[in-house]
Parts: sequence; C-alpha cells; structure tokens
Amino acid sequence: VPARREAQKLRFGQWLVNAINSGSYRGLHWIDSAHTIFRVPWKHNARKDITNTDVEVFKVGGMSVASSDGPLVHLPAPPGLGKGQWAWKTNFRCALRSTHLFRLEQDHSKHGDDPHKVF
Repeated sequence: VPARREAQKLRFGQWLVNAINSGSYRGLHWIDSAHTIFRVPWKHNARKDITNTDVEVFKVGGMSVASSDGPLVHLPAPPGLGKGQWAWKTNFRCALRSTHLFRLEQDHSKHGDDPHKVF
C-alpha cells in the first residue's frame, strides 16, 4: 500500500504573493510594474464603515494548500493564533513580519478615505 502524501503547507509569503497576483482582494495589489511593491488595505476594526470585504485578506486561516489528491483545501488558523475578526489582522501582521520578505515602506493606515500600508 503506497504511503498517502500529506498536503504541502503553503508558506505565508508565497500565499501573499499569490493573493496579490490573483486580484481577489479589493485594495490588495502591486503598485509598481516590477511587482516588488504592493499595498494592503488597512482599515481600523473600530471604524463604523468597516465591511467583511475590508478584512477578507486578513483571514490567514483561509490560506490554501495543494493536495496531491485533489483541489486546494482551506485550512483552519494554525494553533496558537487568535481567532475571529479582531485577531485576523494581528495574525496577518505577525506572519508578514516573520517571513522577513517584506518591509513596511509607507503607513497610510490613518488616512480616512483610503487607509492602507505599502510594503
């Protein structure tokens, strides 16, 4: 009986690059033609106008893995990370920093009309 292959865990850095390339998250996109600088929408959770779309990219628990047996599978948040909307951005920020692949270039998170950060 052949050993069943375990799904390969997709690292956060590659997941983020794939997410930027996919165009699936509003406000998350490359801002240079060389694809080296990107922006992430960064609306504060306490804002009255925050929507599910504004926090969708921060759901790091929704990262997918490829399985040798089939399509992408969505995994729950890794053990030890907080759960729920209030923890998503913290988890995202910690994962972003821990990769050492991205550096904060500009912080526009306090801009009322278009809060975002540039990495």
